[in-house]
Amino acid sequence: MRKTLRSLLITGVALLSASSALAWGPTGHRIVGEEAARALPAYMPEFVRSAQGVGDIGFYSNEPDAWKGAGKVHDFERDSAHFIDLDDEGKTLAGVRLQEVPQSRSDFDALLRSKNVMPWKSGYLNYALVDAWQQVVKDFAYWRGMTYMEAHESDPKRKAWLKEAIRRREALTLRDIGILSHYVGDSSQPLHLSIHYNGWGKEYPNPQNFTLEPIHGPLESAFVSANINNEDVRAAMSASDPCTLAAERCFDAKLERNWKYVTPLYELYKAGGFNDGDARGKGFMVGRLGQGASDLRDVLLDAWRESKTMGFGYPAVTYEDVVAGRGDAWKALRGEDDK
Repeated sequence: MRKTLRSLLITGVALLSASSALAWGPTGHRIVGEEAARALPAYMPEFVRSAQGVGDIGFYSNEPDAWKGAGKVHDFERDSAHFIDLDDEGKTLAGVRLQEVPQSRSDFDALLRSKNVMPWKSGYLNYALVDAWQQVVKDFAYWRGMTYMEAHESDPKRKAWLKEAIRRREALTLRDIGILSHYVGDSSQPLHLSIHYNGWGKEYPNPQNFTLEPIHGPLESAFVSANINNEDVRAAMSASDPCTLAAERCFDAKLERNWKYVTPLYELYKAGGFNDGDARGKGFMVGRLGQGASDLRDVLLDAWRESKTMGFGYPAVTYEDVVAGRGDAWKALRGEDDK
C-alpha cells in the first residue's frame, strides 16, 4: 500500500536522525544490484549470473552504507564517497566541470582547498566509481587467468590450489561488484549530485520557491521501499550502452546526465507528484533506479571486456598472455610462496 507523503517524511526524518546515511535505502540499492546481475548476458561468468550470485550482489550493494559509524578515521575517509556536489551550472565545488578535474583524488582535494573548500564538503563519488570499477576489472582478470590455468593444469597440487583460489576470488568479486553497485546506485539518485541535496537550501537563490524540507531520505528510502519492486525496475531498464572512451569520461557523462534530473525532481515534488496515489512520483523514482541498474549492467560488461588485457600477479601477466603461453603465470600468482 502506498504511504502518504507526510508519513514518509516523518519516517525519513526519523531515519536520518538515527543514521548519517544519505543514499538509496536498502531496497533501492538491493534492486539495482540484483536487476543488473540478472540482465547480464550468457557470456558473463556463471557465478555472477547465478541465483546465488544475484542474491550476493544485491546484499553487498548495501555494504558501503553498512560501513558507516565505524569510527572517525574510517568514516571521514569514506562517507564523502557517496556524493559529488555540483552547482547550478553543473560544476564541482572546485569551480571546474567533472571532465576537467584532476586524475587523482588527492590532486582534486588540493584544488578544492585552493578554493577554500574542504574536500569532505564536496564529495568524491566520481573517484569512488572509477576506483570500484577498476577493482572489478582486476577481479575479473584474476578469475579469467586462474580458470584457464585450472582447466589446463595437470599437476594435482597446483590444480587444487587454483580451484580454491578461484573460489575465494569469486567471493571477493561478488563483494566488489556489490560495492560498485552501491556507488552506481548513488550516482543515479539526483540528490547525490547537487548542492541542493536535502531541500533546496536557504542559502541559495530559489526563484521557483522549491521546498526547503529535508526530502532526501524520505524520497529515496521510505518512498522507494513502500512503492517500488524489482519488476518495476526491470521493466524500466534501457538497452545496453557500452563505454567507448576512458572509464573516467564515461562515468562523468553518466553523472552529468543524472544531475540534470535535480530540477525536475524538485518541480515534481512542488507539483505534488510524490503524494499518495500520484503515479508521477513512482514513475520518476522507477526511472532513476532503472537507469542505475542499466548503468551497472553496462559497466560490468565494460569491466569484463577490459579484464582480458588487465595485468594480474607479479610480474604481471594478462589473460591473453596465459592463453598464448607467454610469461610465467604460476609464478605471477604464487611468487615466493611457490616452494
